[in-house]
Amino acid sequence: MGESAATSAPVASGRVPLLGHGIQMLHHPLPFLQRQRDRGEVVKIFLGTRPAYVINSPELIHRVLVADADRFDRGRLFQKASALVGHGLATSDGPFHLRQRRIMQPAFGRLQVRTYATDMNAEVRRLVDSWKPGQVVNVSQDMGELALSVTATALFRAEIGKQAVQEVHRWLPVIVAGLLPRVVAPDGWERVPTPGNRRFTEARRRLRAIVEDVIESYRVSAGNQRDDLLSALLTARYDDTGEPMSAEQLRDEVITILMSGTETTASALSWMFHQLAENPEVERRMHAELDTVLAGRAVTHADIERLDYTGQVLRETLRRHSPLWFVMRRTTGPVDLAGVRIPVGSQVIYSLAALHRDPAVFAAPMVFDPDRWAPGRPVPDRQAFQPFSSGRHKCIGESFAWAEMTIAAATVAARWRLRPVPGRRIRERTLATLRPSTLLMIAEPRFATTAAPTTN
Repeated sequence: MGESAATSAPVASGRVPLLGHGIQMLHHPLPFLQRQRDRGEVVKIFLGTRPAYVINSPELIHRVLVADADRFDRGRLFQKASALVGHGLATSDGPFHLRQRRIMQPAFGRLQVRTYATDMNAEVRRLVDSWKPGQVVNVSQDMGELALSVTATALFRAEIGKQAVQEVHRWLPVIVAGLLPRVVAPDGWERVPTPGNRRFTEARRRLRAIVEDVIESYRVSAGNQRDDLLSALLTARYDDTGEPMSAEQLRDEVITILMSGTETTASALSWMFHQLAENPEVERRMHAELDTVLAGRAVTHADIERLDYTGQVLRETLRRHSPLWFVMRRTTGPVDLAGVRIPVGSQVIYSLAALHRDPAVFAAPMVFDPDRWAPGRPVPDRQAFQPFSSGRHKCIGESFAWAEMTIAAATVAARWRLRPVPGRRIRERTLATLRPSTLLMIAEPRFATTAAPTTN
């Protein structure tokens, strides 16, 4: 079908010659995407001179991700991201993606995640033990470093892996900040030697070199078995050939895990502590549950299913502040969406953050209400709440992320109450995930002593 077949889709307002809607997507992308709900289920925008189609209903998103998934591939966002992670699970597609998912799935199974819980707890306790009463804590920074440390510890237990973590801490934020501008900018912009592009290129080079060094060290010491993700991936074999992953593919998967395992968790935990401070009754109920269930001891993996209200708080955080705020797919053939004929090769955009804030889907969507998820309340449509995506590209690390978030939330909130610094306004930052701006909070101990909980 030609481009003229899709003219029934309304065009978003504010288009600028040559730049299209790129300026709005760079500076205020989420409000821009949210405004498109009022224009229809499918709205046409322009990224530069390239047309793209924003879809605005859970039914259409479900079609793209699940029902008609074979009519779409990853799209421009993941094409640009592949410059960093190569053909990792987050950017690959088709039969190759399925093959990678099968070889990696055992490393992220429920039983395997249990083995990481002790290390998760240790990393969180190391952080909260460093806080002092009355200290101003940079929560967004601390949660980012915590999430990266937890992910890196699960990946690498060898000493060289621990040494590499500091370099990963240094370079990963540069890559995260540089990804969105590369998506909305004209093709070829990444080759212009701007300071930002030079930083991105150097960060990519350094991160790849770090990971390759760790993998090579593990290969050389193959006889030293370690109970970590990298060892599991090194020993995994493809069903069809019995061969292991190549060194290059393994590097791509490790970088993918580092990036995806850090961003979503850090974002969710940061927003959760912000919302607890803004909603005292929610905080009181969560603290009461932690005091009852944990009774002063350290949280374990077995506690995750017992911390019902804490789980509701985390679900509401993921709804209200959905980390996956911007996703793209590309049509592999003509597709009809809500009566609009989308041509082959078109970029289709959806925002889970906009969906989760749609008043037609969630009543009073800007109200932080964990009781939406309480037993006995109507269960939200599964198509309408999908914080880890859905279908063939659903996040392979969902169980890992839930365990990490619950253990971190419970460990911190059992011992500390975080209060906002007066006079500071918290804004949303649309990076790879929906992160808060610098979130400074005052650490107040909940009890007279801040001694670590017992592990008995």
